[in-house]
Amino acid sequence: MARQRSEEVDAAIVSSTLAVIADRGIEGFSVEEVASRASVGKATIYRRYADRNELINSALETLNDDLPAIDKQASTATVLIDMLEWVRTSRTSGAELLPRIFAQAKSNPQLFQLCHERVILPRWQRVQEALKLGIDRGELADDLDIEVTASMLVSPVLMYNILNGGGRGGRKDFVSRLVKQALHGLAATGESVDGQTDRAAKPSRRTTRRLRRALTTD
Repeated sequence: MARQRSEEVDAAIVSSTLAVIADRGIEGFSVEEVASRASVGKATIYRRYADRNELINSALETLNDDLPAIDKQASTATVLIDMLEWVRTSRTSGAELLPRIFAQAKSNPQLFQLCHERVILPRWQRVQEALKLGIDRGELADDLDIEVTASMLVSPVLMYNILNGGGRGGRKDFVSRLVKQALHGLAATGESVDGQTDRAAKPSRRTTRRLRRALTTD
């Protein structure tokens, strides 16, 4: 039998690690099962990783290896759509794995917390960077709550994946509709949550025109 190349072994170990995490959680995770699924010996794994914790952390972090960079020449809407569409559909982003981990949140809080720190948080931060760029360029109101807005955009995509089979189902235009509706609403309204006019939160006409132009051209 032909010997596997190093890159193939690395990929097999990572994919098998993620599969065991999804199936067993942290408590039931074993290097032995990873080795069996990857068709390698335990020694091969331990030559690459010091222990099971490093193996688990490294495997989860690979889910952000292809996280799209921010294109500073594109509109805020385009940047957010590209990024969130990757989260929704890309196999390398864990679109199918993450819903299975989230489903274990109550029974396996350790795994959920680890996933949040290693996978979700970096994505949230990237979305916040895109929103900050939109503010700096005058596309978004300068008093926009970046943290809340990022949650408004990321959370629905994660939930949509859970409800629709990890990116395999649902409407293909969901992300673009979500982003455009959210940004349009943020630019168009000056009302606070209690229905009272909030003049400080209302973007300028110039900001509104810029954002509407970006939304209609993407």
